[in-house]
Amino acid sequence: MGAAHRPLPLTGPRTGAVLVAIVLVALNLRGVLSATAPVLPQVTHDLGLSEVMAGLLTTVPVLCFALFAPPAAALVRLFGAHRAVLLALAGVALTTALRPIGGATLLLAGTLLVGVCLTIGNVAVPVLIKRDVPTRVGLATGLFTAGMCLGAALTAGLTEPLAGRLGWRSALALWSVLAVLALVAWYLGTRGGPRGGPAVLSGHQLPGQDRRRSVWGQPRAWTLAAFLAVQSCTYFSLTAWLPTLLVDTAGVSLHTGGVAMSIFQLLGIAGTLLVPVLVGRCRDQVPVALGVCLMWGVTVAGLLLVPSLWPLWTVIGGFSHGGGISLAFTLVALRAADADVAASLSGMVQFVGYGLGATAPVVIGALYGATGSWTVPLSLLLVAIAGMAAAGMAGGRDVPVTALSRP
Repeated sequence: MGAAHRPLPLTGPRTGAVLVAIVLVALNLRGVLSATAPVLPQVTHDLGLSEVMAGLLTTVPVLCFALFAPPAAALVRLFGAHRAVLLALAGVALTTALRPIGGATLLLAGTLLVGVCLTIGNVAVPVLIKRDVPTRVGLATGLFTAGMCLGAALTAGLTEPLAGRLGWRSALALWSVLAVLALVAWYLGTRGGPRGGPAVLSGHQLPGQDRRRSVWGQPRAWTLAAFLAVQSCTYFSLTAWLPTLLVDTAGVSLHTGGVAMSIFQLLGIAGTLLVPVLVGRCRDQVPVALGVCLMWGVTVAGLLLVPSLWPLWTVIGGFSHGGGISLAFTLVALRAADADVAASLSGMVQFVGYGLGATAPVVIGALYGATGSWTVPLSLLLVAIAGMAAAGMAGGRDVPVTALSRP
């Protein structure tokens, strides 16, 4: 890409405006999903949903994160990341407001569309971070992932009380206001910023530009995908099964298991903010990756071997999942050679990572049901975490994914 077509990063006060906008966007990228779980019993009863249909309300968006990540990357390259985020927020606002007003069909269709819009945001924001704030990738990515965790905690904690006063339909629809707020902030905060040259926005080659090759054929891209895959598998497995696991192995009540889950989710915010600090102090990201994997290993091994110390493992697990997702997105932004590559790499990594992550709770549950014990499921997670450490050692080294063939 020639210098004439290379977008310039944002500087000065505009950087702060972009960071604020990124946080507001991030609040929506998980919040609308977490809003459903607290009122799911009411939704199931009022709409006469089967268990399978109720389960789809929570699993469909995660599957969207995987299946629609490559098309979302293509859309980002075609229209530009800035416009893609505006489109995603508009879609989230509209579908969040409309999906609760009808029956089961509209609710499920709206959930599918929300999942698609969220996927666009998942792919596009790391591209903007790489392009607009390249000197603060760690900070911006940490704020982005912290915003996702905060949005999930916010809607999970407030939806049920709101439903008690307004009904579950209004409580779910009310979160569309958060998307509208983010839409306005994104438009104002990034207005007039760099849009990039034609190669960045459209995906078309410029005269004399090197021939592009797919990120799918590059081993380093696969190490990043593997890192996110195990991160997602471990996180979604504990999210689905931690309360049940603690009831079985630690003898706690289901209410206490729910408290443990809240601690696990809330401490993820601290983990997302810790990673940028550590990344800024290391020459590459290998030590941080190994640290995240070590915490995950301690968490799972502790739950397996000494479940009575579950408060400690829950705290460590909270830092693990927040730090892990923050690092996964940071690695995508850091390893991509430019914003165009970042779009492709983000789509590929999320397709693989979230695709495997969505299946993990089912596999863990099946193993638990087949063996009647948590030994085999947790041991499998420990083996996967060892693979995650290997992927982190490879992907954490400062070698870019270029997606450019050599002359």
